[in-house]
Amino acid sequence: MIDLAIADPADTAQFFEAVGAGIIVFEVDAEDALRLVSTNAIYRAMYAVGHEPDVGCAIDEFLPAYIQKHYHQQFQACLDLNASVDNELQLQVNGETCWYRVRMVPVFGADETQFARVLATSVDITHEKLLAEELDIVSSRLKAIVDSAHDAIISIDQNHAIKTFNQAAEKLFGYDREGVVGKAIDQLMPQRSRPQHTGHIHNFGHSQVKSRAMETRAEVTGLRSDGSEFAAEVAIAKIDVHGQMEFTAIVRDISVQMRLLDELKLRATTDPLTGISNRRHLVEVAQAEIERCQRYDHPLSLLLLDIDDFKSINDTYGHAVGDEVLAQLGRVLKKCSRHLDLPACWGGEEFCLLIPETTLDDAHGLCLRLLEDIRQIHHNIPALGERTVTASIGLAAYRKGDDDVDKLVHLADEAMYKAKNRGKNRVCLAAGHQSDE
Repeated sequence: MIDLAIADPADTAQFFEAVGAGIIVFEVDAEDALRLVSTNAIYRAMYAVGHEPDVGCAIDEFLPAYIQKHYHQQFQACLDLNASVDNELQLQVNGETCWYRVRMVPVFGADETQFARVLATSVDITHEKLLAEELDIVSSRLKAIVDSAHDAIISIDQNHAIKTFNQAAEKLFGYDREGVVGKAIDQLMPQRSRPQHTGHIHNFGHSQVKSRAMETRAEVTGLRSDGSEFAAEVAIAKIDVHGQMEFTAIVRDISVQMRLLDELKLRATTDPLTGISNRRHLVEVAQAEIERCQRYDHPLSLLLLDIDDFKSINDTYGHAVGDEVLAQLGRVLKKCSRHLDLPACWGGEEFCLLIPETTLDDAHGLCLRLLEDIRQIHHNIPALGERTVTASIGLAAYRKGDDDVDKLVHLADEAMYKAKNRGKNRVCLAAGHQSDE
């Protein structure tokens, strides 16, 4: 091995020809100027130096000014640090842009206090720089795509720590990405959902499925920074990142859609004038209740009422007042109902009340109270004055063998007409039931 601090230029040149990097060695004169000791062929090719410069010449005799400036700055850094310095140098070689990594290493003399020489190596990193630039472009493009998405995009690592949180996610959840990246995904969901979510992620991670679309997943609930919750749809995918599994979710707020669906369901099952259930909904619920009675032998009662002389109310006071009577009767039914009961409009001035888990005797007592409340309706309708509203009620109970809604309603309807014929403003039981009033 040669002693670079004192080696003859010819020896250093011969030695460095075997090295697979561009090498140049400088002498440091009394004014800290850099003078050539030797270069190898790789160096001269990298810097487009057409011939081997003379030993002892200044670098400004064969290197462009911007490279000289770079070398002087790097050399000064060596002096300041008293150590080797790495830097990157961009230059034009034969009309093409190249990137070199330059390492400048001080070579000390015998007293190890002064630089005797400086060794500078150059490695071509153009390919790596171009790849890095392409990667930056791809990353920037991906970031722009992710941030321009209308849906929230969130990725987590296998420890459930957040890695990606786009602008839509910031808007949806109310967090800045700097505040959530690295934090557990749990903070974006209600406490009650966290154990199940951990299990879902574990199972998905160990399954053969790579992704699940929104329509294949159950509705989930998101938690905003202010503590409010929202209904969401989630599509999820998993990818392998250097041997580590990561999960990416696309989260969409469906609160508006859920409200619309609820409203549509409400409209489909509710009478718009009275706010209670409509006929179709009552039939569906009543059929389900009858099936429960068949399985568990539970009691079930149903009343059908008709407003007495309703046509005369419409003819005398007008249809607007008639509508108010219907609305008030709907309120009376709701007030008299328990949570499990179902009041409903049957048609025109006829109303039903489905009364599960209730015997005929208990339902009869309810009917009597209901008649009294109906007689008070006119106090809430000034246009009626002292005109009292009354109703006739037919009451029926489920019996084994009467296994459809039509049969139960028919029995109540017959009892209701019996009440009409007996003078109105009363309750009558269906045929075959206990004695009525």
